[in-house]
Amino acid sequence: PLLLAAGSRHRSSIARHAVDNAAGTWRRDAVSATAAWALWIAEVNLCPFARKSLETSDAISYVVTEADNQKAFYAAAVDCARDLAAASDVDPTAAIVFLVAPFYEARDFPAFLRSVEALEDDVLPLENDAVQIAGFHPAWAFGGVPDDDPLHFEKRAPHPTVSLVLVDGLEHANSAKIAADNERILSQMGVDAAARAFAG
Repeated sequence: PLLLAAGSRHRSSIARHAVDNAAGTWRRDAVSATAAWALWIAEVNLCPFARKSLETSDAISYVVTEADNQKAFYAAAVDCARDLAAASDVDPTAAIVFLVAPFYEARDFPAFLRSVEALEDDVLPLENDAVQIAGFHPAWAFGGVPDDDPLHFEKRAPHPTVSLVLVDGLEHANSAKIAADNERILSQMGVDAAARAFAG
């Protein structure tokens, strides 16, 4: 089962997964933590598109899954990709879906990374390259980067998470510049400040 926590974008087929507001506390906590993290990302400008998504009505959807293993998480992500690609009432330059899997934390980070890599291979062709995904994890670590490097926080989130966006909205994105800007921002922030902000 999935929980959709969004604004009023109920016309989208993503809303098939919606449940009422009486859902368990763990679901609301997962959405709250992810929303606070997304706000932090926008405030420190780790993503040039984050602020527009936050400021655009109904642009962000938080989908919470009970998946606690690679197969279930993969299936939930494919579902979200299909729904987003089929949605006709979204702004492609602002629309984003965060698929959050609080119970997947019990699995190690390498297993999650393998899930994301498999999704990148399978989800993009699935919808004719209409959707792009990115993975985030509370224990994310870039290979070959020192443990105390703040760069790891570029890909850390409160829970194992995949973001899904429409490729049409990334037409003018400069990935190399974004990566360089993120590295500069986090380096200036320092690992202690990044860790404190992330923990908060």
